Amino acid sequence: MGAVRRLLRRASGAYVGFLVLSAATVHAQTASSTTPEAFAKRYVATLSAGDFAANAALMHPTALAAIRRFVVGVSKEDSSGATLQQIVGVHSAAALDSLSDAQVYARFLSAVLSAEPGALEAMKSAKVDIIGHVDEAPDLTHVVYRMTMNIQGIEMRKVDVLTLKRDGTVWRATLTTDIENLISRLSAPST
Repeated sequence: MGAVRRLLRRASGAYVGFLVLSAATVHAQTASSTTPEAFAKRYVATLSAGDFAANAALMHPTALAAIRRFVVGVSKEDSSGATLQQIVGVHSAAALDSLSDAQVYARFLSAVLSAEPGALEAMKSAKVDIIGHVDEAPDLTHVVYRMTMNIQGIEMRKVDVLTLKRDGTVWRATLTTDIENLISRLSAPST
């Protein structure tokens, strides 16, 4: 996990865990399975259970592909394969190629959350209140929520947005702006 921790430290330590968790810890208060709020409920249930493969199944294909591009880019910086092993559990580019985008995402999410002390426990006990959703287009909506969680004894609060995009007839989660910015920062050359 050393390589993952080094990557996370480059992006501000404990705040990374909060960003990842705030992107992933949305709890909905409706029963309908077709609403954005109901999607958010399924989404958080997979994360609270630590079922990253099921969570990956809820991600939009473009989000899954973005995580793969990030993993490929980071792995090119380490010819030993150690970083690739730590973040997705394989030693070579060929082995990475044999994984689906969903498998790469699930393994990456597991590695990131495992590398951040207390992140998984914080995710299980987070309190999230859905404020509602705002439709931007027929195939794009934003679920607004307020989250409170305790990370290493520090209570953190944040109002955030989970953007959902239709994939055919079903909603899928996109990467949050925080995660996209995190990937950009981690992908930037070290100074």
